[in-house]
Amino acid sequence: MGDIIYVTIEGEHQGDISSGCGTTTSVGNRWQQRHEDEIFVFSLTQGISNTGMGVKHQGLSF
Repeated sequence: MGDIIYVTIEGEHQGDISSGCGTTTSVGNRWQQRHEDEIFVFSLTQGISNTGMGVKHQGLSF
């Protein structure tokens, strides 16, 4: 069973990019109280491999 993950994205010049993403207008009946300005993450993947001299991060995808 997975956890519910919320992400807030802020741009250096754009400001709050995720503003309003969790409202009823945006997501309908999936709306969650206190998460109106956050993005729902339904899938999250991150890889790490051992290089023998440390670890290499292979990125974060959602």
